[in-house]
Amino acid sequence: MTVRNYQTTTRSVDKKGRILLGLEMADATVLIEKMPTGEFIVRPAVTVPVEEAWLFQNKEALESVRLGLEDARSGRFVKDPRGSKRSPIKRTKR
Repeated sequence: MTVRNYQTTTRSVDKKGRILLGLEMADATVLIEKMPTGEFIVRPAVTVPVEEAWLFQNKEALESVRLGLEDARSGRFVKDPRGSKRSPIKRTKR
């Protein structure tokens, strides 16, 4: 016997090709994948700005950021090479 860990519901597609997914999906962004079998898979998604997408495409860089965030959460920081006195960060115009 096969145990399924998902729920199946029936919905009707209206004359404009729309389907209602329910209030739990209201205002959500989704990916809709059409399978070769004709089935559609709807998956919740988030959008990423183009200028940030490189990070998710570069596994080494993404892992480095994740490790850095974990270090910060754990309070692991490197010593300030300038000593204990810190000067304000000077911002330059772009």
